[in-house]
Amino acid sequence: MIGSNLDRVLVVDDEPAIVDLMELYLKSDYEIIRAYNGKEALEKARSEKPSVIILDVMMPDMNGYEVCKVLKTSVETQFIPIIMVTALSGKDEKIKGLESGADEFLSKPANRLELVTRVKSLTRIKHLQDRILAERNYAYQCIDVAGVLMLVVDRDQKINLMNRTGNESLGYDEFELLGQNMFDVLFLPEDMEKEKEEFNQIIDKMIETPPFNEKKILKKDGGTIIVSWNESPIYDSNGNIEALICSGKDITELKIKDELLLNLNEMREMFTGVLNQDLLDPVSEIQDCVQALLEQETETENIAYIEKIMQNISNMTETLKNASEYLDQQPYDKK
Repeated sequence: MIGSNLDRVLVVDDEPAIVDLMELYLKSDYEIIRAYNGKEALEKARSEKPSVIILDVMMPDMNGYEVCKVLKTSVETQFIPIIMVTALSGKDEKIKGLESGADEFLSKPANRLELVTRVKSLTRIKHLQDRILAERNYAYQCIDVAGVLMLVVDRDQKINLMNRTGNESLGYDEFELLGQNMFDVLFLPEDMEKEKEEFNQIIDKMIETPPFNEKKILKKDGGTIIVSWNESPIYDSNGNIEALICSGKDITELKIKDELLLNLNEMREMFTGVLNQDLLDPVSEIQDCVQALLEQETETENIAYIEKIMQNISNMTETLKNASEYLDQQPYDKK
């Protein structure tokens, strides 16, 4: 049905008459897709993206349990609800269906009202699930393109998500960190116990999540980066914390710059002290002594030499004073 806005239902049965009957029951509210064996069912489930699959158990090539298991373990089709239809009513058959991932069961011959009700219920669930998945995927996309390191850590300290910036900053491939214990791979051995204790206290609501603080984070190559770290809780339906969103900005270069500036400021203070105490004061004393010599000297030739020395000392003193005043006037860089 080209251009139809109806939900699609894939009906799978090796008996065409059964497929015809299912279509008769559902065609007023749904677009029906037909399949007559397991292989065709798998192909159409992937290509047509139905909202619900009605799947017969007894088929010659692949039985319904096998088809159901394949569908439920495939990323493309794992969230499509499946109603298994069987002429077998034993408890063992239902257990096999549940183990293969079936969502509902119907017995042959299918009751029209029961079939319509089950399909309607599962379609509504599928719509809700699609919306939740879309919102989750959008949130993951936003996290992935964020310019800061972001990861989601569950109660068991396992990394459930690491965004692109985080992987690039730490030198990991896209999925390499997933499932690993955060503290084993991202923290220095000497910091591990302290960080774990704080994490558990936050998870158990014994303490609030602290404000931004600096943490050393391990890279894959053994190096470290300094991160301005923040944690935000994710709550379950009962109000318990089920995971933490951890985020941070790499401030390693900024910290290096701050350290260099601090060293430069210390060097400037030291040099200013050298100028004032170790150079200017002795030069001033020398100037006084030379002045005394000049006042006592009577030989014209010696007086000329002493005056030349005095002029050089005066020039040196002026240069040192200018340098000291210049350094005193420069503001300290606090960035």
